[in-house]
Amino acid sequence: MISGYCEEKYTPVKKIFEDYFLKQEEIGASFAIYKEGKPLIDLYGGFKNKNKEKWEENTIVNVFSATKGIYEIIVSILINENILDLEKPVSYYWDAFKQSNKREIKLKHILSHQSGLYRFKEKVTQQDLLDWNKIISILENQEPDHLCGEKTYYHAKTHGFLIGEIIKKTTRKSLGELVFELLSKKLKVDFFIGTPKDQLSNIASLYEDKTERKIVSEFNAFNNPEHEINFYNKQNWQIAEVPSMNGHGNARSIAKIYDVFVNDLILDKNILLSKSSINKCLTECNSRIDKSLMMPIRWSNIGLILRGGWLFGKNKESFGHNGWGGSLGFGDPLLGIGVAYTTNKINPTMGSDFRIIKLLKEFYKIH
Repeated sequence: MISGYCEEKYTPVKKIFEDYFLKQEEIGASFAIYKEGKPLIDLYGGFKNKNKEKWEENTIVNVFSATKGIYEIIVSILINENILDLEKPVSYYWDAFKQSNKREIKLKHILSHQSGLYRFKEKVTQQDLLDWNKIISILENQEPDHLCGEKTYYHAKTHGFLIGEIIKKTTRKSLGELVFELLSKKLKVDFFIGTPKDQLSNIASLYEDKTERKIVSEFNAFNNPEHEINFYNKQNWQIAEVPSMNGHGNARSIAKIYDVFVNDLILDKNILLSKSSINKCLTECNSRIDKSLMMPIRWSNIGLILRGGWLFGKNKESFGHNGWGGSLGFGDPLLGIGVAYTTNKINPTMGSDFRIIKLLKEFYKIH
């Protein structure tokens, strides 16, 4: 039922992962932990779709907001190269952004979900998300809901468009292009924002867990547009760039990316960027209650979530990002590891997912 690699001492972790499939708590999934470029655990199993095609080593899946953590690493690289500055007004890079009372919003306000642009005020459809210029025009003309830096609302769907447009203005490249050049190609991993056509056959189909229909409904940020899961299985979605929520990858690739980032921090390897730059990017920006998620979230300067529970293991130094449905990635500098979980069985609750937490508790018990 499952395949891959697992160091012998982590066999109890492997058994938990295997049980998910035996108990039908999973359809298809991958789980990986990497340390200094080598796997401690790299497991995958189950099925890609209802035709029962096996989830293979190179299977990828939509990881929703776990994508944010990957492109925020791109932002940190651009900060390291002095292409971006957290303290600069967004309008410094994007002239049309200054209209509609947005002149004071800085890059750090968007990254840490304090800009007031956390939702689309006008009705948009899932199809509209595939029209980059239309969405950017909406955001250019939209007034923020509150003064920047005053409140925190998770920018569920707007975040990637805002950051992506800033990056387009400064580099003349899209976020997807930079993810491919600076991470996928350089580190030889399978992670894409805008999946190449030659990778489409590797994508696992998504299925919603009908027993867990608890997605937050009172917040326009989450439900405009609404989540129709079959839309995310269409090729036009998979090849588009919707950076907040349509990165496609597997646990091995995401864990490897965080592993490199962590080791640039603790070993000063400078593969992606300098130790001092990472420290700046991981500095806590705010920890107030997020008005969308209705819980306190510790946001770093670049929008990575700083550990606040078992979702990123037991060590308080950990950081990463999770996504709707259950996929996530994080780094643990104390152990020097990158960790990731990806799944095609969508648990629509927001926040912690029992599947990753059970695996992590068993893993950390061994350490």
